[in-house]
Amino acid sequence: MSSVKWFEGNSKEALKLMMERNCAFLVYIKKEDDEFTDAFNDPYVVELLNNQLVLCYEMDPTSQSFTNFKGIFNNVSVPSIYLLEKNNVQQLIIKKENIINTHELELEIKRQILNSVYFTIKCISDTTNDDIQKQKHVQYMTEINKKLQIFNNPTINKSIQKDAEKIKKLNINTKIKIKIPCEKITKVQEFQTKSTLNDVKTFVLNNFHLPEGPMKLIAHRQFVEEDFCQTLDALNLSPSSTIYVHIVPSYQGLSSIRNFQSWLFNIFSFTIMKPYHFFQYHVMNFIMPPPPVQTPRMPNRQEMSQTKTKSTSYKSGSNIYRLNTNESDDDENNTYNGNSTQQL
Repeated sequence: MSSVKWFEGNSKEALKLMMERNCAFLVYIKKEDDEFTDAFNDPYVVELLNNQLVLCYEMDPTSQSFTNFKGIFNNVSVPSIYLLEKNNVQQLIIKKENIINTHELELEIKRQILNSVYFTIKCISDTTNDDIQKQKHVQYMTEINKKLQIFNNPTINKSIQKDAEKIKKLNINTKIKIKIPCEKITKVQEFQTKSTLNDVKTFVLNNFHLPEGPMKLIAHRQFVEEDFCQTLDALNLSPSSTIYVHIVPSYQGLSSIRNFQSWLFNIFSFTIMKPYHFFQYHVMNFIMPPPPVQTPRMPNRQEMSQTKTKSTSYKSGSNIYRLNTNESDDDENNTYNGNSTQQL
């Protein structure tokens, strides 16, 4: 027989996966042999819950995850079923003491599970802009309707929505988990549901020593200036939410330091360095004057004519030329006939 595919990791990993998939998150706080066990063995319930649009997590009441869960939600009972989604628009809770029709307890539990899943998927579909995902949501809700008809409940049980509204109104306080990553601070603080987001900001400023700079508050989205005058209920932060506080570093101080350093450098340069180099230049010129620069002299015409005079001489009126060398004074051995290539 098939069974529900429960998430095998811890609660933090389950929450991370739920945020990534933007799906319904069913948390079953189990007690051994409780009244909800048989409902999760029903083939119709198993078929609907084993879907990518629903993430099922079975929580042990003795685990640390349950301790953390109780720190966020009020009056957690065992056993119980919670239907959550990342936008935190609505939280549906199924408890045995809230079930009126005790004569058909198992059947009524199945109906409430399917109705809660239906309403959670509808909330997710209303907040998404992805048409393909919306179509998947419509098909899935249609399948839930068919299963509800089998359970003799042909229409969506509107009492679930009414009960959810009642629960929301009863929660006059809202638990806000404040996380400041830059200071590694985590604190859970209760505010009135009608408190504004600005009250949360004031609480942070008054109770934590934070670096200077603009503050950003982020939950399911980053809040803008207009959100700070709205209530926690209007911002879908009730009955519980986590708000991340990020401080944008201020560079004004650093800029002022750099400007001051630049000013000091300019003062030092103009009052000390430039006069020093000026004085050094003149002292060095006085002690070690530079060598005189000689301008190149242009040769006169007489010198130019002398350089052009050839070293060879000849006897006029004859074709006999004489070679002037220093090796020998013999005129015969140093003459040649200009009309012949033979030596005389």
